[in-house]
Amino acid sequence: MQIFKQEYNDCMVHHSIDAHPNEADFPLHAHPFCEVFYFIQGDGYYTIEGRDYPLSPGSILLTRDGEIHKLHISDRVPYERMAIHFPLDEILQKNTPFGGLRSLFLDRSPGCGNLFTPKTGESAEFLAACFARICRPHASEADFALSLTANLPALLTELCSMRENAPLPQSALKGESATLLPEIIDYINRHLTEIEGLAELEQRFFFSKSTLNRLFSSSTGSTVWEYVVLKRLHAARRMLLDGKSAAIAAASCGFGDYSAFYRQYKRVFGESPKRERKTEK
Repeated sequence: MQIFKQEYNDCMVHHSIDAHPNEADFPLHAHPFCEVFYFIQGDGYYTIEGRDYPLSPGSILLTRDGEIHKLHISDRVPYERMAIHFPLDEILQKNTPFGGLRSLFLDRSPGCGNLFTPKTGESAEFLAACFARICRPHASEADFALSLTANLPALLTELCSMRENAPLPQSALKGESATLLPEIIDYINRHLTEIEGLAELEQRFFFSKSTLNRLFSSSTGSTVWEYVVLKRLHAARRMLLDGKSAAIAAASCGFGDYSAFYRQYKRVFGESPKRERKTEK
């Protein structure tokens, strides 16, 4: 249930609560924008690019464009959160006083350094106040825009000061699997457009297809190849939003068959590649 939601241009904020959350309602996904997520209550953790981040009241998660994540949530406790979605290049422009804040999203490997857990005290109160000021009803779009552009940089500046003490991910998997999944996903990210099939991953990591799929399913809810395809689709979408043609985006992101790319893209994003490029640019 959404307590509050407001949109302005390509920015959106919301404050939501689910009394009995259903994990199936929160599938593996990524965004074509940056997200700042504030966890208020619940019992769960986020998997981001194969790394698990436990959530506690006051936790803050940052994800950037294309960073794939999956919520694991218990249905026994209400799940409440606030979130701020915004395009990085429009809100934190280069060569401006706030340009340095881009490093929170860009100067790290996917799935690393996503979680901040402010302790009780002045910093935690300040960050909570920033979210409260942004994620509340405003009298007009102009008031909302002013609140967002004033409070979001202040919030991110505070997180920058905490970055050195940001907690490391804690895997919900056990034994060798706890380090294997991030290693596989790091390899996928480095060779996203070159991987030809699961046989390549089987040979490299010495695990069978069924074992790899079991490992991915337990953490991400997807098979290995579904994960690869989703990553490629988001990479292609980024190229489309940058003005590249659908054919070039498909070929550049590892899709040898354009018709297969078209079907997958429309299934995931609900729009054809050409139509989305036309409406978004």
